Amino acid sequence: MTIPPKTRGVKDLVPLLAILASVAYPFVVWLNIDTINPRWFGVALLCIAIIRVVFMGSMRRVSDWLLTAIVVLFCAAIILLDSTILLKCYPVMMSASMGLLFLASLNDKQSLIERFASVGGKQLPSEASGYLRRLSLTWGTLLLLNALVAAWTAWYGSLAMWTLYNGLLFYVFIAVFIIAELVYRQYYKKKHNIVED
Repeated sequence: MTIPPKTRGVKDLVPLLAILASVAYPFVVWLNIDTINPRWFGVALLCIAIIRVVFMGSMRRVSDWLLTAIVVLFCAAIILLDSTILLKCYPVMMSASMGLLFLASLNDKQSLIERFASVGGKQLPSEASGYLRRLSLTWGTLLLLNALVAAWTAWYGSLAMWTLYNGLLFYVFIAVFIIAELVYRQYYKKKHNIVED
């Protein structure tokens, strides 16, 4: 008996759309900040957060709820205060929240990246645990450092500088880091004779 392939629905597109919205956000602000009040951006961001919750269904972890609550409160602050600075601090809030989640997970039995790696009941080799915990620490630190740079661009940089950093340079840095980590991971596996099932 063959198992039919899993059909993909709208729910499967939500993570991709969330990533695309994050990348596009600084450019949308840059193009429209002079013509649209910040509170309307806040309303749009709030709608995106609500749609994400609806399509995620039951959120599995406290961290999912915590991040959603932070985003909702931040959007509410943008709407109530109609603040351009808060609008530009959205990438700061997202990066700092994710960085803190990575670092907080180091106090758990499994770090955030260990949880990602063991999705679907996959058994991780014991040699991988230390590496994945250090990787969670590195991601957390990297995201907090990004939050500091993004905050500087929001408060002291021009709109063009803020857009360039948050809409392009940060993603280039992340891509370089991911490629470097993948190369190092292969070296680490070879050095420790880690063979994945």
